[in-house]
Amino acid sequence: MQSSRIPSLNWLRVFDAAARHQSFASAGRELNMSAAAVSQQILALETYLRKPLFVRSPNRVRLTVEGNEFLPTVQVSLRAIESKTASLFPRKNEERISLVASQLMAMSWLPRRLVAFEQTHPSVRIDLIIEDIQRHTEPDLAIRFDHGMSTLSHPGWLMGITHVVVGKTPDIEAITDASDITDFRLLDVRSHAVGWNTLLTRYAGMADDPALTVESVDTTPLALMMIKESHALALVPWPASENLVQALGLEVCKTIPAIPGLGNYYIEQFTGHGARPIIHTLCEELRRAARDTDC
Repeated sequence: MQSSRIPSLNWLRVFDAAARHQSFASAGRELNMSAAAVSQQILALETYLRKPLFVRSPNRVRLTVEGNEFLPTVQVSLRAIESKTASLFPRKNEERISLVASQLMAMSWLPRRLVAFEQTHPSVRIDLIIEDIQRHTEPDLAIRFDHGMSTLSHPGWLMGITHVVVGKTPDIEAITDASDITDFRLLDVRSHAVGWNTLLTRYAGMADDPALTVESVDTTPLALMMIKESHALALVPWPASENLVQALGLEVCKTIPAIPGLGNYYIEQFTGHGARPIIHTLCEELRRAARDTDC
């Protein structure tokens, strides 16, 4: 049977560190090894591969052509092993929370809040799962949206919504009156209870304007991406879409007043998982963040 052509994992770890630092001494400090030990490991790898990976000089090292081509494969492989190891075999002092949320919440409002939570709770990792993706186990938490108003009294109530007009900054600056929106494609998200027809009924005659072009799209993130690339406006839920709007460099139109939304987001905890204190803490932090969000 042919012997394996995969080098020692330890050699590859040392190679990765030395390549990133371009210094055997700095790589040694990261790995808690001496510079001489790093040099020996690199030499062993080069001997095994029968190719030099570094050009040595007195104060630094740099990758050869072969080393530069080899590095991305090594780094991707090491990170994949680290990621899968952390996922399947977490350290005992690491606590994981699984959280299901809609695509919009997962792409916009949640990431910034979850990163902040993990920074203040270093031993906690949150697995964010997009709603409707097939999964084999029940999550610890879920953020749901309900079109009814009964969820206002839900103990896990998170936030209500309004609907705002969003577009590219130059387009928003050109809107001085509601009638100016007839110059744009208007994108309606199919799942939203509030759409352009709701807004247009505020302004006499506008709903019947033959110049209006209203198109349906599947999701809010898709509508925002289409705005980014075209001469269009969308009516989107706020503040749920706030961070995605900011990330895409889009702007809310202040000329056209927001429309009160129908429904609320709330947090649902699955009691079968037990009352872990960190889950309650995460719920309270998310609700506090929602209260601090500009609605």
